[in-house]
Order: sequence, then structure tokens, then C-alpha cells
Amino acid sequence: MSKTTESGRSLLEEARDPDLLRERLESRTADNLEHTEQETGDPRNHTLGENLVRNLGMRRWGNVLKDLEAADHPGIEGASDPLIEHPRAFLDHLIKLTPLDKIRIESGDHEGVSRERRAVFSWLEEHPEIVQDMRLGGTDWFAYGPKGSGKSTMAISMVARDLEINPTAVVWRGSSARSEWLPLAPWATVVLPQGLKYEAVLDPPADDMDSIPIDLERTVRKIVRYEDPIQLNHDVLEEGGFHVVYPDPRFRGCSELTERADEIPELEHVSAWEAAEDPDLEPTPMEFWWFAWAISKIEYGPPMFVTWTCDEAGNLMPEHASNEYHGHHRRISALRNKYVDARRNNFSLNGIGHELEDLHHLLRKKIRWRITLNGMDNPTGQTVGMGEAPMPRNYTGDLQLGEALSWNKQQFCQFSWSDTPEWLKVPGQLQIRFPEVQEVRSA
Repeated sequence: MSKTTESGRSLLEEARDPDLLRERLESRTADNLEHTEQETGDPRNHTLGENLVRNLGMRRWGNVLKDLEAADHPGIEGASDPLIEHPRAFLDHLIKLTPLDKIRIESGDHEGVSRERRAVFSWLEEHPEIVQDMRLGGTDWFAYGPKGSGKSTMAISMVARDLEINPTAVVWRGSSARSEWLPLAPWATVVLPQGLKYEAVLDPPADDMDSIPIDLERTVRKIVRYEDPIQLNHDVLEEGGFHVVYPDPRFRGCSELTERADEIPELEHVSAWEAAEDPDLEPTPMEFWWFAWAISKIEYGPPMFVTWTCDEAGNLMPEHASNEYHGHHRRISALRNKYVDARRNNFSLNGIGHELEDLHHLLRKKIRWRITLNGMDNPTGQTVGMGEAPMPRNYTGDLQLGEALSWNKQQFCQFSWSDTPEWLKVPGQLQIRFPEVQEVRSA
């Protein structure tokens, strides 16, 4: 029996009708979103992350920790759950702490933090040995698995947990080719470059259906504009907010900020408009804007936590990158050089890909945690950037959909997540395009 939506129609029925599909996408609303701290400005209200967790049907993380502590290890008699036995294997890349947060935990004074963050701090008070080992500042992980292994659903759950626990600004890498963030549209702030008109269309799942024009303002929480990467980071990103950011095809401010940054070369950026005026120039691929943005956050701030969810990270930073293609390798190398300061500048990278080897080794060596999803064998020997893997055998071969193994060179543990609720699923891909760019490139 097929599941039905709140309208009483089946998802299959709506997927076959353009009008119903548009209505589904534009009419989804989250309960009590208008009462969040991010909407009212009142810190006494629940946060957008707490609202997101509740609407996704996820349990409060404070309650999850208590249940895990009381649970037995599934395979070792007398032992605790693996997440409690090896807490850093999941908590280290989930919980973001400042030096002041450590003082809060040690003193028991949690004034000024959100309800769920207080619950996590209270739990950490009872485990001072965990707090001593946890790193301050930004975190990172790279998750990999084959198509259909649940990467996108896992990323959605991780975004919800990140925002529930941490005062971070989550940035999802927006792309005209993919929209795996779409289930989170009711909470999403879509961030677009200043001065460019856009069009939003939904490419439906059926080949015999035309693209469906979408009213983006009705679909997402809000739409905001930015002028350049520095202004985006300082004036646009919202603490505790979920942002889907689309690159600026004009690359405003990108070359200048890399020229001023320490220990990296200036990175050249050529817009389609500049290339149209000079036949000797080729336009820089739009996705290369992300290198300048990440360098900007690490180099110029602001100090607030920023989490970059980089879907298809292997496409942006592939192992085979060459300087023959718009200085691609040089851009990856520049980000690597800046990444040594990422943690202390509260910048976090959550990468998602298909193969561990897809991500360029310069970044792979810097990322401290790996997440292996079902359908992919975990390593048992030498790895790039990790040394000897701590797993003595294959643990992921028996994992089901919605399960994964988190590990570094010292610890590992299994964790799981739930499927996205039916009412948030939308068949098809949302494309946000800039017609002016297409016209310039065509000309």
C-alpha cells in the first residue's frame, strides 16, 4: 500500500501531475517555525534546529544520549553501547565547543545557551574524560558510499543535529545540477548573488513531463542576497540558520580576497562577461567560487561557527585535478594551506562523496573523521592521511540502509538515522538558474 500525503493523495499520484507536484513543493510548512529564535529574535524561544528536529520526527539529542548510556553493547557482554564506549567517534565531529563552552561545562553554568545545548553540556559534565579529549573550534568529516546508500538522508539528519546542538550557520553547497537539500526547504534561507535575476524550475521524475516553474519565495523560508564572499560571511549568514548558497558567476571580490590572504597565491577568476569582451580569456567554472568563499571564512572571519555541507565534494576537489583546467590543482592547494587554520577559526567541513579516493588527497589528509556507509567496505589497513585504520575486520558489510560507521585512526563506532518523513519528500530536482549568465555564455 502506498503512503499518502497530508492531502490524502499518494506520492505517486502527485508525481504524475505537474500542478499537484508544484502545490506539494510550495505548500509545505513546518509547525511553530514562526516562534523560533531565528524568527522572533528572542533567545528564550526554541531554535530553528530544535524546530527542525521535532518536525523531522527525530528524538531530542539529550534523550538519545541518556538512552545510549543505559543500553548494552550489541556484541560485547557487560559493555556499553559503542557510542558510549568510543564517544569521540561520533561526538567529536558533532559537538562544537569554544574555550568559553569548556568553562561553562566545568563550572556547571550554562546560562545563555539553548535548551538542547544545555542538555548536552549537562551530559558532558558527567563525563569529564570526554570533554578533556574533545577538540575546540571547527570539526570535519567525509562520508562516502555508493548511490542509494543514504548519503543525502544522512546529511539531512546531520544538518538537523548540528543546528539542534550548536550555534552554527550551516551552508549547503547550492548547485543547479542537484537539490538534495529540498526536504529542508521550509527551513532554508536561499542565498543568491546580488543583482542577478533567477528562475526556479522543478525537473520532474517522469521523462514525459516538462519542467515546472516554481515560486521560490513560497517554497523556502526566505531568499536573501549577497555582494561578495566577505560580506556574505559577515552580514548574511545567520547563527543557527540553514543556508543554501549559490555561487556568484561574476566572482565579485574573489580575486582580491585571495590576493590579500596569507600563504596562498592569488587565484584568478574570469566571469562570463569578461570572457565575452576578451577572446583570449576563458570563463572560470562557476563552482570554483567555493574555494574563494571557504578561504574567505577562514582568513577573514567572522568568529561564529560555520559548517559547510559540501555535497559531491569529489567533483569539486577530485584526485585528478590539474592546473591545465583553470588552475584547479592550485585552488585545491590554496584551500589546503588555509585549512590548517580552519579549526581555530570555527570553520567545519562536512564532505559527501561516492568513494574515499574521489576526494583529493591534499584535503583528505586534513579531514579528521571518515564515515563509511552501507554498501562500501571499511578499510582495514593503510589509508591516506589516517595511517593504519583501527578496524581489524569489515564491519560495514552487514549494515542496512540508514546505518554507517564513523572512524578515525584511533576509534570507530556505528550509528544510524531515520528516513525523511513522507510529507517532506518531493520527487524531482529543483534547479535555480541565472538566465543572464546563459545569455552571455551563448553570445
